[in-house]
Amino acid sequence: MRCPHCGEPIVPGQERCFACGEKIRTKILRRRGMPVDIRIIIISASLFVIALVGGLGVLLSNQKKTGSKKMPVHTGFSRQLGDSSRRSKAEDTNRHGVEDEVVNQIHEQIEKVKVRYERVKAQVLGETPTPEQRDLMNQIQRELGIMNSRMSELGSGVNYRRQGEIIKEIADTERRINNLISQFARAPKSR
Repeated sequence: MRCPHCGEPIVPGQERCFACGEKIRTKILRRRGMPVDIRIIIISASLFVIALVGGLGVLLSNQKKTGSKKMPVHTGFSRQLGDSSRRSKAEDTNRHGVEDEVVNQIHEQIEKVKVRYERVKAQVLGETPTPEQRDLMNQIQRELGIMNSRMSELGSGVNYRRQGEIIKEIADTERRINNLISQFARAPKSR
């Protein structure tokens, strides 16, 4: 380092110049155009962007959650006074969203039962079926037909009450078919 007044060499920590006797400034003054350390600016800007994106994410997720929880407010008396055509139209609009999922689930159940029946049939059936096997196969085919007709009735669009009845009937039919398949697997075989 050198003295800013006379240019004589000085030692760091020296308060006065030995040559001119002037007081030496120990702090370096910043020039006017010199920016703040660029790393500080980058870090603060990145933290601001992260906070902004996080805040927007929280707001949007809360907005979706509160939107699904809002339920329409109905007074009991006015709801009861509505005529049957308005109620059936409201039921129709609500039903179509759920109907496809229910039909798809039941279709998958029917396919599982059919696959199980075909697998057992391939394992059990000999060259010619015995009379007991033939009777059980006919019963299983009949029950599968009933199940398919209930499935098509469900897909044609019915009200909620009938939809519940059909689903129960399909479940009962599925249980009967599974019992028949078990009996078919245990029936006497022709070898």
